[in-house]
Amino acid sequence: MVDRSQPADERSNKHSAGKILPYSRFWDCFLLLCQGLKRSVMRMCSAQQKWMCARKTGAMHGAWIDVQRKRLVEHKHKLERELAQVDDALAALALDTEEASQQTGADNTQMPEQCLSTGREPKQWRALRDAQSEIAMLRAAGRLVPFGAPGRVPRVYIDGCFDLMHSGHMNAIRQAKLLAREVGGTLVVGVHTDVEIERNKGPPLMRDAERLAIVCAVRWVDEVIFDTPYSATLGFLDSLDIDFCVHGDDMSIAADGTDAYGEAKEAGRIKIIKRTEGISTTDLVGRLLLETRSHHSPLADAALLSSGAAAADYRAANVSSSGVSQFLPTTRRLRQFSTGRVPQANEKIVYVDGDFDLLHAGHIDLLRAAHRLGDFLIVGLHDDNTVNQWRGGNHPIMSLHERALCTLSLEYVDEVILGAPWHVTRDLLHSMNITTVVESERVAEKEPTGTTMMEDRYAAARQCGASIYIQQTRSLRTDDIVNRIIEGRQRFEKRNGKREMKELHYIQHEKSYVREL
Repeated sequence: MVDRSQPADERSNKHSAGKILPYSRFWDCFLLLCQGLKRSVMRMCSAQQKWMCARKTGAMHGAWIDVQRKRLVEHKHKLERELAQVDDALAALALDTEEASQQTGADNTQMPEQCLSTGREPKQWRALRDAQSEIAMLRAAGRLVPFGAPGRVPRVYIDGCFDLMHSGHMNAIRQAKLLAREVGGTLVVGVHTDVEIERNKGPPLMRDAERLAIVCAVRWVDEVIFDTPYSATLGFLDSLDIDFCVHGDDMSIAADGTDAYGEAKEAGRIKIIKRTEGISTTDLVGRLLLETRSHHSPLADAALLSSGAAAADYRAANVSSSGVSQFLPTTRRLRQFSTGRVPQANEKIVYVDGDFDLLHAGHIDLLRAAHRLGDFLIVGLHDDNTVNQWRGGNHPIMSLHERALCTLSLEYVDEVILGAPWHVTRDLLHSMNITTVVESERVAEKEPTGTTMMEDRYAAARQCGASIYIQQTRSLRTDDIVNRIIEGRQRFEKRNGKREMKELHYIQHEKSYVREL
């Protein structure tokens, strides 16, 4: 407050000396203070707002983690159930033939004194996590020989869905085994789970246990690993101590649109083999969906051939759209699949016949049980016309030669008769020196044409005391596979549409000559 008692000149001198602040400067300081407080308050509010947002985001992230955790737990439980089913299914393969053959034929023929075994048992599969743990322990202990080092036994890897397994799958495994033999190595076969297949290719037709049972019975396989990823990354290959992998000359695309073998190609750790022409799972599913017998004919319907150049290209190399089989059986291919083994004079020869169409785990059980009854197993395959008369509909789905190659690929089969007679005659038994004939349950889908098919076709074997009835331990039959297609028709039609377009693109733009091994 200004002292009015002082003279004006003295007051003016004090102002000029800065001892007394004028009113305007005081107000400016007050405004600066307020602005500083305002900025501080705003910074505090912003910090609080950020903290609230972070808290909210953290809560949302935590909820997302909970959802993912629940999904992973559910997936884990599903895999555990599937693995339990696989264990149960493969345990059935280890049943003694004495237990599987308690029932005999109508004439109560006696079983052989003992069931022989030549040591050809199914491969024991391992879960991926177990195989990786074992490799990690060996690597940590310094017991793994480095890649390319002297004394190393190379490990060659091939994987697949192996859904509705056919001769194309078998030929890929055969060629991979030849590559493994060239380097003195072993062949490791990876099998994907149902979940992995549906994520990358669409719904599988066969279950985990059913696909594993067939792969474990293929004679070119050394080791089987289950639950392998669809994409063979370098990290995955190293986790199994794999030197290089093998794949067909058609590209395999993962769910994210990338090349499933891209990393292996860049690193030079993949060898390309020739894809088998005229046969694929897509093709077989297409035949089932058509519900016609056109795949039995060597000629396509002219109306189907006029639907465009692209479709003609596809049908020239495959059959799904037209239903006309383009599979080309050759004597060279039959020699490649044949063991070339000749029975010795003192060996017991076992004979089992059937169509063995759409090879499945039930067939594997029957053939393994038959193999254990002697030293040399002969499989008689009925021709396409005979199978159709007996089963009706569009059976067989696979041609005689397709069925022969699948059967010859199995560990238990030594020889195959193409177009085996419907009735097992004495002449057949004497000509092939057959000592044991295996019977199994057969069901006709329609009334067979001709009275001779209804006659007891094992009568001669029973009269010779050579017939043995084997009760199949697995309930799966060819009809069950067909019913799965019918029940999920829309899903499989959608799947096949996508797969056919992929194969058409490969045929038109990517296909080139690759020498077959």
